[in-house]
Amino acid sequence: MKYIQLILVILFISCESKRNKIFEKAEPVPAEQVNSDQSENSQTESRSLIIKTANYKFQVENVDSSTRRIERLVSPYKAFIADMNFVTTSSEISNNLVIRVPSQNFEALIEALGKDALFTNFKRVSADDVTEEFVDIESRLKTKKEVKDRYVDILKNKAKTVEDVLKAEEKIRILQEEIEAKEGRLKFLQSRVAMSTINLEIYQQVDYKETPDTYEIAYLIKAKQGLSNGWAIITTLTLFLINIWPIVIVVAFIYWKRSWIRVKLTRD
Repeated sequence: MKYIQLILVILFISCESKRNKIFEKAEPVPAEQVNSDQSENSQTESRSLIIKTANYKFQVENVDSSTRRIERLVSPYKAFIADMNFVTTSSEISNNLVIRVPSQNFEALIEALGKDALFTNFKRVSADDVTEEFVDIESRLKTKKEVKDRYVDILKNKAKTVEDVLKAEEKIRILQEEIEAKEGRLKFLQSRVAMSTINLEIYQQVDYKETPDTYEIAYLIKAKQGLSNGWAIITTLTLFLINIWPIVIVVAFIYWKRSWIRVKLTRD
């Protein structure tokens, strides 16, 4: 009887052990692990690198006043005007501006710029994801730096002959050029991601005026041209006389001795 009770106790303990193992497998993932996974995902998403560009054209009442307003407007958004091209034609006055603005202020600045618009011709916004290119360049850059370090180690510790030294130095030079090129590309992408671009064209319609075929030159300009032409004539004449100096001397001598020559000819 005692043996039967002992066997039952052993069976009960083994069943409880299996039951505990099953529950352990079925337990939910700890909250800390879930938060960790979510944090990793959010970091991956925040790593996305987007280059934002806008092409915007609209009509304004007055180009000059709108340009001054835009110059004041960009400052609070930490933006700046990188280029400006003012054009006047017979029927239109326009100004083409290139504005660089921090990416976080991109949409807000576009909305603020449009408040002067009388008529919008177009507004195009594009977003270019360069995350894959950036990560690829970073990976290649890391590899090249590691290879360069190995060649530096060879140059310092393993190169025994002049030929070995020259080969290692040439490899290091090539790798350094490639590294600098890729670092430059990374800086360019980072700059374009950090600062978005707005290509803005504002224009004002004016009454049509024919472009004159001829232009009347102002008196002062004519006077300046006359002085310049006179000086050019003097310098040209002086150079001409210098070039014919033998003839000038002969003519001057004949003129000086003209009376003597005349008497001499008469006697003959």
